[in-house]
Amino acid sequence: MAKKANIYDVAERAGVSHQTVSRVLNNHSSLKPATREKVEKAIAELHYRPNQAARQLVTSQSRIIGILIAGTELYGPWAIFNAMEQEARKEGYSVISISVLPDSPDSWHEGIEQLRNLNVDGAITIALPNALVKEVERTFTNATIVIVDAEPGKRLDAVNIDNESGGALATEHLIALGHTEILHITGPVGGYEGRMRRKGYESAMTAAKLKTDVIEGDWSLSSGYEICKELLMRKKLPTAIFTANDHLAFGVMKALREANVQIPDDVSIVGFDNIPEAEYFSPSLTTISQRFDQLGNLAINRMLSQLKKSGKRETLMITPELISRESTQKKSSNKGSKK
Repeated sequence: MAKKANIYDVAERAGVSHQTVSRVLNNHSSLKPATREKVEKAIAELHYRPNQAARQLVTSQSRIIGILIAGTELYGPWAIFNAMEQEARKEGYSVISISVLPDSPDSWHEGIEQLRNLNVDGAITIALPNALVKEVERTFTNATIVIVDAEPGKRLDAVNIDNESGGALATEHLIALGHTEILHITGPVGGYEGRMRRKGYESAMTAAKLKTDVIEGDWSLSSGYEICKELLMRKKLPTAIFTANDHLAFGVMKALREANVQIPDDVSIVGFDNIPEAEYFSPSLTTISQRFDQLGNLAINRMLSQLKKSGKRETLMITPELISRESTQKKSSNKGSKK
């Protein structure tokens, strides 16, 4: 078996000192481009892989970013994570994800302890409850923290979609189509995203002098389906439904189809997220688009920037966009929403 190359082999091949190789590996800005190119060429030719444990002893950096993530059955959190992982790898960082249960403090503590044992340079949270974010802040006193899809504060960097604006945008779309009886099915009670989307819905309804109609749900298909089954017991259905995410909308649509309620002729539906299936559902789903890849890239780039040079904490907001498809249309003047 061939001997593994070490830092001295790379230095000899490149014609530089081992200290110069170390500076290349640690991405020092003082190096001349020609020197960096020689060293990188030698690293590639020798298939050199630096010893991470040794590097950590020398630099006091693990070059590991830990991700705490909830809602692993949902498309959004994992799409955000994938974007982060790809971007971090370009900068020489490894990303470790730990899945936690949002309603289980024991799961929180286990996840946090796993990351703490890895001595991560930074921690990113995705769609976690505020109480868990505070626990992360208390634990990682020496690590950089960025929160995604969570309630922003002054002490941490945050990257969010403007959920309130998105909720208002969905509702205003339905109002513009002539709907006055608009139901909203929320996300989990107490969750930041769902709370802000509900706030946007309520503000748009109030501005239009319309009565709000809210049912609390969660993010699941089954929740949308079961809520709609109960909704079908009403004497009169709303003419439009805005759900806090696309999965809820799909569950609602299944229940309506089973009851022979036509979409959008009888009931118009708007979701939130614009997950890939939304375009191919039948009818295709009108929804609020949030760019999960953009959220992930902004969050990891904020993390990498703070790791290089710590600066003022910021909250970055992404503006949502309405994607109009087949599940909404103008309310018919001669048709009510009776079953």
